[in-house]
Amino acid sequence: METKKLKTLVIGMGIGSLYRDIMVGKGATVITVDANHDVKADFLSHMDAVKAHGHFDTVHICTPNFTHEVIARTIAPQCQIVLIEKPGVIDAKCW
Repeated sequence: METKKLKTLVIGMGIGSLYRDIMVGKGATVITVDANHDVKADFLSHMDAVKAHGHFDTVHICTPNFTHEVIARTIAPQCQIVLIEKPGVIDAKCW
């Protein structure tokens, strides 16, 4: 029986490069996003990645803290699991 390859999106290639490397090592298909033009990533925006790839099994949000919630809210409908690098969002109500 063939197993499905996990498709994951990593947003923010600072600490996100660690998540990318781990997921690639586990055999996942990894798509990367970083808004910084000087950073090597597949896309400059997560919505461009969604337009090109559709749904993701997981997303790892590794952007500056103040952007976590807005990105999570916009990307969640296109992902099964959303993982946010600490500190996450501001309080339990936002979670």
